[in-house]
Parts: sequence; structure tokens; C-alpha cells
Amino acid sequence: MYKARKFFVVVTLLLSVELFLLGSLLRDRRSQPYHVDRAALSGWTVVLGAPEDPWVVALEPPASLTASLFQQLATKVDRPLVAPRHAALPLVMRPEYDDALQGVYGAMDIQRLARQEMTGGSTVEAVCVGRRADPQNATSGELYFLAVSSPAFDALRLELRPDFPEHAGIGVYDPGAITAVLPIASTDTDFGRWWPIRLQRLTDCQAQVTVD
Repeated sequence: MYKARKFFVVVTLLLSVELFLLGSLLRDRRSQPYHVDRAALSGWTVVLGAPEDPWVVALEPPASLTASLFQQLATKVDRPLVAPRHAALPLVMRPEYDDALQGVYGAMDIQRLARQEMTGGSTVEAVCVGRRADPQNATSGELYFLAVSSPAFDALRLELRPDFPEHAGIGVYDPGAITAVLPIASTDTDFGRWWPIRLQRLTDCQAQVTVD
């Protein structure tokens, strides 16, 4: 009986060590730097959202950027991932538009203002590749994204503040409610549930981005 218990304890310890090492290996792989082509950080297009998109107006990057980041991520994350149906960086989310902006702006008005702010030479600066886990189900719900810095993004969000909020809708528009985040992949197809996202660098950023 004693030998059997001792054997069980040894096996349990070995399995615990293996699981710990495997978890450490996966974390190390996820924290390895990602690589981005410098040309892919400029010339993004301002687009209107489709009815199923969680945003009204967004910035659409070159397809090569999102494809490259998804491929790099897939080699580092040991689980199935789904790419967004329409990969774009939200400028205005649909709920905030419906509640606090549509009484003043139409979607095309916002698109026009965004195009004025984000000229052809406008660039974004890569901050990090980040990860969010679903607090209700962290083992299955994950979102991976590219966080960027964009003065034009910040300027547009500030410019959209209504002069007379009482005419804009029943809600209050907060320019800082979202930050510049481009979704790369998720563990399911419901990308809209992750917003609003306000980047917290210490907890969200998972890996550096090198620009070549």
C-alpha cells in the first residue's frame, strides 16, 4: 500500500511539472516578437461598416498585414483561432453611435471627417500584440489584437464630441471609451462582444512588434 501511494505521488508530481513546463513554453512562444512590414502601417482606408459589423466606421489596413499577423499568431497559440470576417480598426462603435452620435452625424459624415484626419500619408505606430481573456470563461474565450498609436485616431474621436449632446442621443459619447486596436484573431466568431476596448498596456500587451 505504501509503495502504491508513493508511486502515485511521484506520478502526480511528474505530471504537474510537465504541465507547468508546457504552460511556460506556450507562454514563451506567445511572448516572442511579431514582425510587421513598415509599409503596412500607412495608407489605411476609411470604410463604412456592414450591418453585421460591431462598428459604424473603421480603418481597414492592407490585407497583407492582417494575414501576416494571423499566420504568426497561429504558430504561437496552440488552439484553433478564427480571423475576423472584416478585419478593421474601429473608429466608432455601433452602440455609441446609436446612443450618443446619430442625432448629429450620419455614418457618411463620420467617414468624411475620418478621411480628412487620416490623410494618405497618415501612419500608425505599432505598440504591441495584445490578448484579452473572457472573464467569464478564460479557458475558451480569447481575443488577440494589434494595438497601435495614432494621433489621427485620437483627434477624430475628440472632434466627434457633439456641441449639444442633448441633440445627439440618449447616451453620453466618451472619446476615450476605445483605443486604437486592430483585431487579429479570436477563439470564436463573436468579435463584437470584446468592445469597448481601452488598452491597458501592463495587462493587455503580450508581445513586442518589430517593424522592418
